[in-house]
Amino acid sequence: MSDTSSQKKTSSSKPEIKDYTLKLPMFDLGEAVVLVTEIHEKALETAAMPAVAASFGYASPSSTPFYRRVVAARLFGLLAAEGAALTHRAMDYLKPETDEAKDHSLRSAILGIQAFDDLVQVNQGKRLNPEIIGNGFMRKFAISQPAAAICAKAFIGSLKFAGFLEDDGSLKRFSSTATPSGNDEQPVEDTNKKLSAGVPEMFTDQEEHHLFLDKEKTRKFTINSPLFLSRAEYDRICKWIKVALIVEDDGKENP
Repeated sequence: MSDTSSQKKTSSSKPEIKDYTLKLPMFDLGEAVVLVTEIHEKALETAAMPAVAASFGYASPSSTPFYRRVVAARLFGLLAAEGAALTHRAMDYLKPETDEAKDHSLRSAILGIQAFDDLVQVNQGKRLNPEIIGNGFMRKFAISQPAAAICAKAFIGSLKFAGFLEDDGSLKRFSSTATPSGNDEQPVEDTNKKLSAGVPEMFTDQEEHHLFLDKEKTRKFTINSPLFLSRAEYDRICKWIKVALIVEDDGKENP
């Protein structure tokens, strides 16, 4: 009986609700394009990920904002499943060889994500409801409401960036079927497996950032703070900085 009861508990147990997902972008397509554009402009395609993260001002590749941007770029098919190499799709956007290549790369990036493609097909001609979309993500991917809201925002933001939305916010009507724009794209399933293998042990919104105050990089200002702040919290921090730090006029020596 104990075996039977344990099997019932296992089968009836609900999946763990997480505050993040590797199956949906948590940053929109526009942010992913900014990431790959900077990687290309800084010639970081062959650099190790710690060096890439440092060039963007992050302490490590596992810093939550940086890692989520990288995950989004991989899911959109703009970055290879490992490293910082740009895909054919990314180059079609950055260096298009035909008039249609750039638009096609954006379309393929969105429709190449199955959950996004499914939503596009059922919502053509309709105004999008972020709350309804978020609820669907919560149930399908076992993520928390805040995480689902972020994913819904990323979805709608991606559509806007790619020109999928009408002026009134409704989704344009068009035929589907996204075809890869190159032979170096990997199936989303393979990408998810590699992302899961390299996922940090813990996601945290507590981030540390450094700002060098001089060209020689000898004076450094460090912030260790939650990634998301309310306006009241931000204003309180600004007031605290004014009190805690001694601010001198330029050109004056220390007393």
